[in-house]
Parts: sequence; structure tokens; C-alpha cells
Amino acid sequence: MSKRRRKPRLFSFSRDVELANFDEVVTDPGDRDALSAVIDAFIEIAETKTVTDDDLESLAAGARHPSEYVRGVAITRLTVLTHYFAQAVDLLDELTSDPDESVRLFAVSAAANTPAHVGQPAVARALSDSSWRVRKAAAQTAGAVAWPDLLPSLTARTEHEPDARVRVVLQLAVEFLRRHAEAS
Repeated sequence: MSKRRRKPRLFSFSRDVELANFDEVVTDPGDRDALSAVIDAFIEIAETKTVTDDDLESLAAGARHPSEYVRGVAITRLTVLTHYFAQAVDLLDELTSDPDESVRLFAVSAAANTPAHVGQPAVARALSDSSWRVRKAAAQTAGAVAWPDLLPSLTARTEHEPDARVRVVLQLAVEFLRRHAEAS
């Protein structure tokens, strides 16, 4: 029997293939340059199995880019890197606390793709975010992963959540984690 893989494989497609995936949706030259920088940084990391400051700067700039496509690619690639590199964990942590609500929203939503020791604290913190949208994203993330350690944070937040839209998602996440705990 083969051993179950716990980490995603760290590989990338060729630069041309990656960029071609966005030909029809990322057409602005500035957006295209930012997307290229993110893809180049990820390819470099995948090939060398190391992270440089320049790579991190490219990923951070992409994660904060106004284009949702560029931001999405950068944060998605970053979540993969959190399985391997402490620098990626630190950057994702920064992004989940970024002054820009939309950056926090993307980062918290993507936290489900990180290891539990990375995602759980990010989600728990985001449950108290000033933005209802980020709190809702945190609850949605909690309801998508089996991280039972989040149950106390979710339960406590449910009792004090002022926004009904968030309360509904919090309750769904609590029910999901309770069912998961019972099944385990």
C-alpha cells in the first residue's frame, strides 16, 4: 500500500502554459506584467526548492495587485508554498492582516489550502475582523476544512456576531465541525 501524500507536489507548468491560461482575462499590460512576475517567481521556487526575497516580493506584490486574477494566482501559489517554506507562512499571515479588505478576503478564503497550523490561526483571527465580508469568508473556510480546534473560536464568535449573514455561516461551520468530530 502506498503512503498517502500530505503535501501538494511542488511543481509548475511551463511559463507559456501558465500565461496562456489567462490570455482572455488578463489583457492589460500592467496586469500581465504582474501576473508574469508571480508565475516566474513560483517557477523559480519550484525549480530551485528555495525562496528568495525577490520571489517573495513578487508574490506579495501580486497578492496585493488590483487585478483579482493576479491576486488570486499569487495567493493560490502562496498557499501551496506554505506547505514547504516558513517565509510563505509569514507572508500569508501578513496578507490575512493586510489593511486592504479585499486582500484579507482573498487570503482568508485561500487559507483552507494551507496546513492546519497555518490556516487555523489565520481563520481564528479573521473571525474578529472589522469587515463582515472577511468574517464571513473565515466562517466559510472553517466550514470547508476539518479543523476541530476552531470550534471554540467559532462558537464564541457566533454568540457575539452582529451580522446575520455571518452568523448563518458561522452556525453552518459549527455544525460541520461537530459532525466531523462525532464521526472521528
